[in-house]
Amino acid sequence: MRAGAGDLDPHGLRRSLLRDAVFLRLLDNVLRGEYRRGQRLRLDTLASDMRVSRTPVREALVTLESLQLVTVQRYVGVVISHWSVDQMIERLRIAQALLVDPPSTSVGYQDRFDKAWLRECWTEAGAFVELGAWYLRRRGSSVSGDWLLSQRIVLDMFFTDDVALANGIDAVVDRRRRVEIVERAVDAADRDALDECAAALLDLSTALIALPDRFRVVVPA
Repeated sequence: MRAGAGDLDPHGLRRSLLRDAVFLRLLDNVLRGEYRRGQRLRLDTLASDMRVSRTPVREALVTLESLQLVTVQRYVGVVISHWSVDQMIERLRIAQALLVDPPSTSVGYQDRFDKAWLRECWTEAGAFVELGAWYLRRRGSSVSGDWLLSQRIVLDMFFTDDVALANGIDAVVDRRRRVEIVERAVDAADRDALDECAAALLDLSTALIALPDRFRVVVPA
C-alpha cells in the first residue's frame, strides 16, 4: 500500500519509519549516557540536531517516557531520568516472577511460537522477551505478556555489546551459554512444551541478571 501525502515527512520518509528511527537514536543516546541523567534537552534542539520536524521527536519521546527513561515537562523540555543498571535488572526480575507464577486472566493464547519473531532481536535479552511474552500469553496471562513485550526494545538495546559496555557490563561474558539456553527455549516452544520452555527462560533470566556482576568498569555517572 502506498502512503498518502499526509503520511510522508518533508524528506519523503514514512512518518512511522522516521519516528522509529528518531526513537532508536534517542534511546541509544540515553542508554549510552550521551545524555546525562538529569540533563535537560529542549524539543526544538533535539529536532534540529536530528534534522527532523518536532512531530517524530515528540512521538518518540512519548515512548521513552512510558519506559521511564525521560520526563517531558511543558516549558522546560525533556529531562533525562535518573535510571540505573539496577532498574534495568529489576525489569528482568519482574519478568522472572511472572514466569514462575503467571497470573491467569484469560483463555490461553492458542497460536504456536513462530521463530520468525526472533529475527528482529539483537541479543539474548530480546529473545527472552519474545519467548517470555509468548509463554505468558499461552498460559492465559495476556496482560503480563503485553507488559513484557513492551520492554523488549529497551532490554534488547541495553544488552547489546557497546551499550552494555558503556554501562560497565561485558555482554560477551558467558554468551555461548546464554545462546544455548535460548536455543533450548526455542526448541521447547516449537514443541509447545510449556514447562520446558519456562525452565529455560528462568535459566536465561538468571544469567542475564547476573551479568552486571561478571565484569564492571568505571563509567560516568
